[in-house]
Amino acid sequence: MTLQIREAGGLLRLSVHVQPRAASNQITGCHDGALKVRLTAPALKDRANRQLVQFLAKCLDLPAPSFSLVRGQRSRRKTLVIQGLSRAELDRKLTRILER
Repeated sequence: MTLQIREAGGLLRLSVHVQPRAASNQITGCHDGALKVRLTAPALKDRANRQLVQFLAKCLDLPAPSFSLVRGQRSRRKTLVIQGLSRAELDRKLTRILER
């Protein structure tokens, strides 16, 4: 999996491609350098953005305030900043999730 992840100053910048209104919440792999995430929430009134943060926080075992949506609030392509996680830890957790 080749994801666009930048690490600087203890923070990770992760590109995410969101598919709203999916049948279930799941991380499905990589889409054009971004982590592909399917969400059941519609892309209305910030619901998908909130669900994205909550879902990734649960998957990566981090508190939701560790995530900040810094780009793409109204787009399928988003950039998240994550604190409290190294790139190696993120890679390990995502590999484990995708192997299920």
